[in-house]
Amino acid sequence: MAYVATMSSKGQLVIPADLRKEMGLKPGSRVVLRRHGRALQIEPNSSEAVMALCGKYASYPLAEILASARRMDEKKLEARNENLRP
Repeated sequence: MAYVATMSSKGQLVIPADLRKEMGLKPGSRVVLRRHGRALQIEPNSSEAVMALCGKYASYPLAEILASARRMDEKKLEARNENLRP
């Protein structure tokens, strides 16, 4: 289905409500604009969901957990290698 929108003097376009709902766009949502010749493609910013998580887990000790897991793996590997020695 095609829609017609009118650009305001400030360069703003209104995206019809049913399209906003279908695309999951809410007030403040960011979109990506791409030019294809004389056509303009508008799509939701897929990285927005990832960016919303930035800082959310800053206090989560991921580096310590990964270092601990690595140490455990190294110990298992050493034990396995010792069992293989004649």
